[in-house]
Amino acid sequence: MIDVLKVFYQTHYNFAALSILLLLLFIFLLTKKNFRVGIIIFAALIALNVFIFKKTDGKAWTIYIEQPAVTDSYGYTSNPEPITMTFSAKKNWTIKDEQGNVHHWCWVDAAWDSFASMDLVAKIWGENSAKKMTKSTESRVNDAE
Repeated sequence: MIDVLKVFYQTHYNFAALSILLLLLFIFLLTKKNFRVGIIIFAALIALNVFIFKKTDGKAWTIYIEQPAVTDSYGYTSNPEPITMTFSAKKNWTIKDEQGNVHHWCWVDAAWDSFASMDLVAKIWGENSAKKMTKSTESRVNDAE
């Protein structure tokens, strides 16, 4: 468990900062003899680390990168094979490609992509309100031009 968390916290330092802040809050609460809240914070710290371990240990993520079609000098168009990359904790989630670029992927990135692609207006007020808001902002941009 310690090895997985070391690799995870080196890669995702924002989770490491959250864990360190919870640990410091726990120590502060112990010095103030506030044991009830301290136990709750310690349980939250343990739960966070167990959640990260369960979500990360023994899993791998594979992404497929589509290559654009290539046309040679004779006009022949070919579609190259898509690039597949597999990422896991054992590989520190990093892979170098042919150009030397370092790529990274894990469940945090997948969760962020899912959250970032969500339409909050449609979720909160419904699809019709989201369409009306999009039309109103587009009409304002067209009027400004």
